[in-house]
Amino acid sequence: MRLITPSQLSLFSISPVIGAWWQELEARKLFEGNKPAVSELDQQLFADGLRHEEVLLEKLEKEGHRIARLPGKQTEADYTATKQAMAEGYDFIHQASLCDGGMRGSADLLRKIEEPSALGEWSYIPIECKLASKPKTTFLVQASAYCELLIPLLGSRPDQFDLYLGGGRFQRYNTDQFWAWYQHLRQRFSAFQERFDPSQAPEDAPGDHSNWTAFIEERLEQQRDLILVAGMRQSHRQKLRAKGITTIEELAALPAGCSVKGLSGEALHELRQQAELQLTPVGADGRPAYRLRPAITGKGLSALPAADPGDIWFDMEGIQDSVAGTKLEYLFGACYRDTPDTHPVFKAWWAHTPEEEKAAFAAWVDWVEDRRRSHPGLHVYHYAAYEKTAMRRLAQQHATRELEIDNWLRNGLLVDLLPVVTSSIVLGEPSYSIKKVEHLYMEQREAGVTNAGDSVVAYLHWQLSDEPEVPGEAPTYSSKLKAIEDYNREDCESTAFLHDWLRQRKAELGLPEYPLQQLSEDEQELREPQPLELLSQQLLDEIPDPLTDDNAIGPLGLSWKAQKLLAQLLPFHHREAKVGWWAYFDRRSKAELSPDELIDDGEAIAEVKWVGMEERPSARTGADIHHFRFDPSQPLKLHAGNGDGRLTVELPATRLKLDVDALDSKQGSVSLKLPWRKRDQRLANGEGEGIPKEPTSIIRVPADISKPLRERLEEQAMEWVHENKPIPKAIVQLLERKPLKELNELNAVIAGDPNAVAGALASYLQEHSGISLALQGPPGTGKTTVTGQVIAQLVAVGQRVAISSNSHPAINNLLRKAKSTCTAAGASSEVVKCSNAKEDPLAAEGFSVVRPDQLTEEMAVVGGTTWMFCKEELDDQFDLLVVDEAGQMSLANLLVMARCARSILLVGDQQQLAQPSQADHPGDSGQSCLEYWMEGASVVPSDRGVFLGTSWRMEPSLTAMVSELFYEGRLKANPGNCANRIEWAKPCQSKAGLLLPEQGLVFEAVDHSGNSVCSEEEINRIEELVDALLGGHYQHAKAGELDEGPLTANQILVTAPYNVQVNRLKQRLNGRARVGTVDKFQGQEAPVAIHSLTASSGDEAPRGLSFLLEPNRLNVAISRAQCLSIVVGSSNLASGIANTVAEAEQINRLCRLQSHQ
Repeated sequence: MRLITPSQLSLFSISPVIGAWWQELEARKLFEGNKPAVSELDQQLFADGLRHEEVLLEKLEKEGHRIARLPGKQTEADYTATKQAMAEGYDFIHQASLCDGGMRGSADLLRKIEEPSALGEWSYIPIECKLASKPKTTFLVQASAYCELLIPLLGSRPDQFDLYLGGGRFQRYNTDQFWAWYQHLRQRFSAFQERFDPSQAPEDAPGDHSNWTAFIEERLEQQRDLILVAGMRQSHRQKLRAKGITTIEELAALPAGCSVKGLSGEALHELRQQAELQLTPVGADGRPAYRLRPAITGKGLSALPAADPGDIWFDMEGIQDSVAGTKLEYLFGACYRDTPDTHPVFKAWWAHTPEEEKAAFAAWVDWVEDRRRSHPGLHVYHYAAYEKTAMRRLAQQHATRELEIDNWLRNGLLVDLLPVVTSSIVLGEPSYSIKKVEHLYMEQREAGVTNAGDSVVAYLHWQLSDEPEVPGEAPTYSSKLKAIEDYNREDCESTAFLHDWLRQRKAELGLPEYPLQQLSEDEQELREPQPLELLSQQLLDEIPDPLTDDNAIGPLGLSWKAQKLLAQLLPFHHREAKVGWWAYFDRRSKAELSPDELIDDGEAIAEVKWVGMEERPSARTGADIHHFRFDPSQPLKLHAGNGDGRLTVELPATRLKLDVDALDSKQGSVSLKLPWRKRDQRLANGEGEGIPKEPTSIIRVPADISKPLRERLEEQAMEWVHENKPIPKAIVQLLERKPLKELNELNAVIAGDPNAVAGALASYLQEHSGISLALQGPPGTGKTTVTGQVIAQLVAVGQRVAISSNSHPAINNLLRKAKSTCTAAGASSEVVKCSNAKEDPLAAEGFSVVRPDQLTEEMAVVGGTTWMFCKEELDDQFDLLVVDEAGQMSLANLLVMARCARSILLVGDQQQLAQPSQADHPGDSGQSCLEYWMEGASVVPSDRGVFLGTSWRMEPSLTAMVSELFYEGRLKANPGNCANRIEWAKPCQSKAGLLLPEQGLVFEAVDHSGNSVCSEEEINRIEELVDALLGGHYQHAKAGELDEGPLTANQILVTAPYNVQVNRLKQRLNGRARVGTVDKFQGQEAPVAIHSLTASSGDEAPRGLSFLLEPNRLNVAISRAQCLSIVVGSSNLASGIANTVAEAEQINRLCRLQSHQ
């Protein structure tokens, strides 16, 4: 029998059809083709990989570890040598050859650990050494395979493995995180081998096929495949092939009016004319064929800014140092003209170290700023998005020139010419890279380095040479760097010449030009340095450099590491707002240059069509209500009239900002309100009313609601930094993550008596002040009840409690529980809501709703948002701040309002739905307060809080699966829950032919393909399940008694991840069940919960598997059920390709769900 290898499994995991078939053919010695030669860059990466391992080995030897260096040839002698080294207990074994009779391989390293095994009092775990700076799923497959290979030698499977990544970073994983996925992969690979037919080669397709990718690309080119057409997406290719169109020639020859299922007429026309032009012979001048697109106001050539004598054309060169795990931008190049119509002058800034990179970046930015003073109307032109993205990253990474880069982005100073090209012309080239586009306006390049890959290789060669750091031809200069600089110069010149060429085409069409964008008042606010940013920088500057002990205490009474976190938290709200504005300007640019990109953007509506207007007079000022229609299949996140404040949008074509009057995403309609005052002012200014009658786009305008929080945080921070006022003790403890040792005793007391939790926790909080702790409540554990009891007992001894959360419903729910519990306990304490809102649903229930200035000391329990409790008049007014759903409350928001109370109780579950965040925050500053406090733990440590470990909701086997998947096996069911079950109204069989159970968890596989946000097949199956349930019977334990009754619509919850599926389910079920997205039902329960996964595969799932199988969402969906939880989904999902570590973990959970029958 031929032995398989971990590498074969690794390739199968990313290319199970194509790459795996060719690999198998080669393994059977049946491959007769020729693979392309290994590129020089790949050869260099292989050499770097060896160097990466050697660096680690030398480090370990210097530390005094015993290392067995083995050949790794996988011969019998090598297997014996590995066993001997393990038996002798070497600390590390390099290139350990392993074989279990079915698989063989050489592990990069084995690490000795102190754990009993068949060897004795020690054992081993594998280490995979990889150059990449981030883990890849293929690494996980190989590491899992070595865990399997170690089983015969150790007597059991290793519980963990390590990845040693670029930059010398170890990352450890629990094998269980991926084992079910790996086993499923193994089974699929075995089945693949059994049915392998060497005469049936799979159809070639583009994609990542590992070391077979270049080979497949050559075959596709030889076959004249559709992928040769520029702009051809995989989904387009599949739909065309289904029609029988497989080559570029066949596509170009399609007659006008021909249709293809699933492709719009416009998309088909675009692809057909692209193919046609690519097949058009080049002209006599050697120029490729091209066709100008029709001019559209505000888009393409029309959106190209007015030329300015100061204009700059920019390009960057960078390299990834895989061993160090860093990225170095080693060359910033720019062209400019001293006088119009002359040859561009080139200027370069070089960097060979991170310090030089910071200096070069700063010098480049300063040079542009200096040039702007002489030429305020200049723009910086580049080609493709890399330069814009890199400059954002460099500004944040080096904490320098951030304000300037923000200003450039908001002003539209940076102009990407790629979308201008793609929306202005159709080019007869296989791609729209600048190397192809320049065939329109440039002669053959002269530089020896001709592409980015060559540039990287040339720079690597320079690093290994003894040439100096200055480019040039003389002996005292570097010819290698000169070749790179020449390449960069030609890229910059090409960008300048492209700009000239586009301006000529624009002039030929007689299109007007527009100047540099002017910022609105809201946009201008974010231009200047913010006080919190300055305070943050001051705190960072105080931290010693180099820092020898980050636990040492600084002047604020915080450790240096906590002071760094505090510094990062201060600008949190500004960063969030900044990202909102960045996204807004990106959308505005897309609307002008490439509006199709907005179709999948939930914060925009693409291709809206004006359908009419109605006048709406009012006492103050009337308004025109303009009605638009759009395709309702667009995934929208925009909502109007939901109590979250007004929704303001912009029509980018005219820059008109309007409030949304009505929005119906299901019907595809939106109405915008144009006040007559604004309309008349525009008309008086000669601007026109600003309502486009042709198809246009709508984008969301950021709403900055955090200004009061920033102002209050600034006041507090000024007191901490400049007036030496102490930071609240509870916040200090939270930031330092200081454990509370006494909590260990409390947890020991309540472990045997779940009913003692509230009393014990209330007593602890009464006896201790200035502390932070968590109450983690998994699904159905009664966290709201327990929290209400804690509040009532504290109020009974005279304490005041503040209740806050991210949402009003959560605050109101806990206020209701607190009031009812206080009333039941005989307390007459006043429970009120603090709010400035005109209306609050609690007012209709007999609650007092008061403003902050109306609060009195007699009001013992007060609920309100962060915006209420951050007010100065509420400082030190409460003994305890209870933060409900703390997994959704940002650490920064807690910091703002923490001064209102002496202690903090974080209530929630970080394993359920998490806080929404837009920005990429540094360090831990973007985490929720509960997430930060838990420090990655699934279950709260016993010295940081209390874990409610008894589910009063779920049936035991359902609880067991939820517990295993999300709570380290710590969650148990109340014994009385064994009675939880349903009786079907009529027997219902699974697709496998088995009767569906009356309790527990079941995965109901439904075969389908091609579905993304809607699956009729799953809807059909869910309708069958609901019809078989209705009229049946349920029973479940409740407060020591049995609650039972008929199964009606109210007893069945149906959830789905996508609004389109939810809407179709609502239509089909028509009131026969409660239907909604998962977030709608958090905190609710029902005897039966059904969750539709909807998408056929990871490739077809919008936002990928990471959204579809996101653990918090899956946890909430499954755990709504008291008796029976049914997950309906495609069996193909478990066979999908995991693109990230998180997706591998998510598929692993799905595999476990599927096997739990």
